[in-house]
Amino acid sequence: MSPLAALAVGRCLNDTALAYCWGAGGFATAITQGSVRLRLQGALRRSLLLGSVLVAATSVAAIPLQVATIGSGWTSALMPDMVLNVALDTTFGRVMLVHAAICVVMFAAACCRRQKTAVLVAALALSSSAASGHAGETLITALLDLVHVLSATAWVGALIPFLLLLQMVRRQELRAEATRALRNFSGAGHVAVGLVLLSGVANTLLILGHPPTDLASPYQVKLLIKIAVALSMTCLAIVNRYLVVPRCRSHPRSSQRILSWVASAEIALGLLAFALVASLGLDDPA
Repeated sequence: MSPLAALAVGRCLNDTALAYCWGAGGFATAITQGSVRLRLQGALRRSLLLGSVLVAATSVAAIPLQVATIGSGWTSALMPDMVLNVALDTTFGRVMLVHAAICVVMFAAACCRRQKTAVLVAALALSSSAASGHAGETLITALLDLVHVLSATAWVGALIPFLLLLQMVRRQELRAEATRALRNFSGAGHVAVGLVLLSGVANTLLILGHPPTDLASPYQVKLLIKIAVALSMTCLAIVNRYLVVPRCRSHPRSSQRILSWVASAEIALGLLAFALVASLGLDDPA
């Protein structure tokens, strides 16, 4: 594997783990209440801790990987002087260093079981990651990218606890609280999806100046695929909310199975979107 490919994989893993810590952790602390919150936090605790480990490891590894891509290959990543020079003396190196520091703080918060703190620091880490992309060229595009990243990762990351809530709804003692949490998720989901679509369209037009129609540009081809993925996820979310949910009272078991299948498909598409974003961040938008 080339250093550039390894860097893209690392970025994808970092983004995915941060999305999980931000979306799932935020869901458990902000959307749920009472017994459902306690059970959901308990069910997610170990996976959120593993996610924070992955976040810290990939963010620290990103700096030597970046050095390897601009130097003479893998040997450059093992040169401490070169790594320090890039980390301290270049703008993108300092951005990556700040991002790594934030990710390590998030890992420490997760280890200390400071879940709310870890969620907020995950949002900060995602913000710093957004600042290092192409969209950080102007203040407006940076803000749009920040909104896009936080809303998209909240949407995808929250789908895991959504699946767990669907299981809790089947239990009589948890049904009322779980149903209330699902309603809260539906309202927040509408906002997140709307922000993803609006910020994505605006940012694309501001960065490129036109729709991504140049099939000779690898960046624009990947962007078109990402747009198709986002629209597919939106369609699945609409199907779940407006076609499947109304059937829950008359056909509860079959409706819950369909909700789970559709949400799982959204998660798969979300992972594909994260992989595309990791690659897009290394391409020239031209």
